Amino acid sequence: IFADILQRSLKFAGYQVKWVMNITDVDDKTIRDSQKEYPDLKPMDALRKLTRFYEEAFWHDLSLLDIEKPDFTPRATETIGEIQKIIHLIAQNGFAYEKNGSVYFDLRKYLKKHKYGWLMDLDFSQMKFNQRVDHDEYEKENIEDFALWKAAKSGEPSWDFDFQKKNLPGRPGWHIECSAMSYQYLGFPFDIHTGGVDLKFPHHENEIAQNTAAFGIEKPINFFLHNEHILVDGRKMSKSLGNFYTLRDLENRGFSPLDYRYLCLNSHYQSKLNFTWLALESAKNSLREIRNFIERYHQELNSKISERGSSYQKIFLEAISDDLNTPEALATVWQMMKDKEVMAGEKIRLLLRFDQVLGLGLEKYVSNSEIPTEVKELVREREQYRQNKNWAKADEARLKIEKAGYQVEDTAEGVRVIKKN
Repeated sequence: IFADILQRSLKFAGYQVKWVMNITDVDDKTIRDSQKEYPDLKPMDALRKLTRFYEEAFWHDLSLLDIEKPDFTPRATETIGEIQKIIHLIAQNGFAYEKNGSVYFDLRKYLKKHKYGWLMDLDFSQMKFNQRVDHDEYEKENIEDFALWKAAKSGEPSWDFDFQKKNLPGRPGWHIECSAMSYQYLGFPFDIHTGGVDLKFPHHENEIAQNTAAFGIEKPINFFLHNEHILVDGRKMSKSLGNFYTLRDLENRGFSPLDYRYLCLNSHYQSKLNFTWLALESAKNSLREIRNFIERYHQELNSKISERGSSYQKIFLEAISDDLNTPEALATVWQMMKDKEVMAGEKIRLLLRFDQVLGLGLEKYVSNSEIPTEVKELVREREQYRQNKNWAKADEARLKIEKAGYQVEDTAEGVRVIKKN
């Protein structure tokens, strides 16, 4: 959601965006789980079956959250050639070595010429320096030579690798996969790299080191933006605590994925988000109020934006331009909604404009709000009965309208017909 808000905001502000989302479909965890799940399949087939299943589920969930599809979604298993080319460059520049069929990044040599620890401001004097590590993640108190290429193990998928006149069958390390996929589509330097705060070290530090070692660019990525974690009732979300939820869990409790997206907008991406069912209920009610407003006044939608309306557009843009201040952007939405000097049709136009960033799917509440002919006829009949002071018949017509899934409101501006949620 954070990355989607970012790219939407950049477009809203007038920038051209090329969005690349890496699909890491081979690493320690996917190999381990694919062997457990499909022990009778060949290693490569098992890996592909597991990762394609979760990739499909991932895209499905993103669509429910109104997250736009990135421009490029490369898979690590389809980028092996590019990965190997970058490993060759790192080795040619003197920052990699082979040991027992694996290729490691030589961090000691790298430190003699380049800075390491940009994102964490690391103090090497307080850290242990082990020789090398094969697994993808390691503890923050250790600084280690990490694997660029891992020697093939029995039962694991592998690819051939011609390295320094040797064939080293194996598979890539996690860090080099991301360097290769981003370089393939964006080159170096590129503008923005996103990720969770847990990826600062070692993953993103290692990416910077790899990119610099291969291409000699001291700043291969201009900006890193890291989003904070989600808490559940003030505690870290984990399966062991039983407080781990999926979108299906939310839907089973009567919430929509967009209710959750609205909840996320209430918290700045650099702040922890404390998830509670009460907070989600509040988000649901707020979103419903916006939708109901659009359905109630959609026929008054106009393309004109007054000077006062333009001021809200300016304030909204200033909010998202201030390091994606979505809480302030939402506050602007509600300030505009309550402003009696802005006409209803103009408010809807502004809501649709703001939704280009917020991604709450508000457009369909305009396009899907056409009232059926039979309901319109019932509304006309009810009004006729009310004018004739035939209250019993008027109530009878109202009940028929509600049975059809709509409700009527009598306001100072006239009768409003609203589709019930």
